[in-house]
Amino acid sequence: MNEGQPRRRAARRRRRNNLSVTFVVLLALTTLLVFVNLGKAFARGAGRPQESAVEEPALSPEEEAEEAAKAARAVALSWRDADFAVDPNRTDWNYEDDGSKVVYLTIDDGPSEKTQQVLDILDRYDVKATFFVVGQNPEYYYLIKEAYDRGHTIGLHTYTHDYATVYSSVDAYFADLDQIGQVVKEQIGYVPCFIRFPGGSSNEISADYCTGVMSTLVDAVQERGYQYYDWNASTGDGEEHTTDEIVEFGTTDYGLNNIVLLCHDSATKQTTVDALPSIIEYYQAQGYTFKALDRSSCVIQHGVNN
Repeated sequence: MNEGQPRRRAARRRRRNNLSVTFVVLLALTTLLVFVNLGKAFARGAGRPQESAVEEPALSPEEEAEEAAKAARAVALSWRDADFAVDPNRTDWNYEDDGSKVVYLTIDDGPSEKTQQVLDILDRYDVKATFFVVGQNPEYYYLIKEAYDRGHTIGLHTYTHDYATVYSSVDAYFADLDQIGQVVKEQIGYVPCFIRFPGGSSNEISADYCTGVMSTLVDAVQERGYQYYDWNASTGDGEEHTTDEIVEFGTTDYGLNNIVLLCHDSATKQTTVDALPSIIEYYQAQGYTFKALDRSSCVIQHGVNN
């Protein structure tokens, strides 16, 4: 045997032993350092005083006014939710003209592509109105909420506005009314109590589909907590007229204090949109105030012809 082999084996064993010792020492030091650092971090956290809440910067007068306006709008919306929802237990309706010069601008057959223009015109003149809506244009349903958020009253005008459908029976009418009621509820959170019959309560076309249906409906809707509104003035835009003709019809002197004025915002009514500023300016110049319908408004109803 080579005499150098035992010495080499012994040297290798010593190197392995030295490496093992070195590894154990390093592991122990690393573990110790970890625990020391954790202890320091815990001590810093425990001893640190609790940070106070960050103070919000002071609002400018303009910002304070805007915040107050938002709060007021929220209160107004809550009030309408409670006061304007359909409720069979409420019968507090006003049938008396109080002598004040008020125009209740009522707008039927939307929402449509024209509704946004109407809303912008109303904003320009600081006028509130009532929208009796239908369900024919789902892509514009969002404008129901937009009108509501701007302070206008939302009413129901049936879902289909199809005479043959809504006036085929009392049950058919309420099925259709319930359908548009749910559409509106999805937008504003409740079913409104304000409704308008297609053609008004005085329509005679309903007799073609169900004799006497209107005579039943005018009482039945109120028993269920709704109130129907007809009109005592009209822009005539239910038929095809020029803008000038609509202005002329809409500003006819009826000698009335409480005016419920009929117009429309369906897709074909650009002439109505164009006539609306002149109509508003006329009544404002005559000392009238524009209001949206609420439970205190004078209820205008026609005679029933079927």
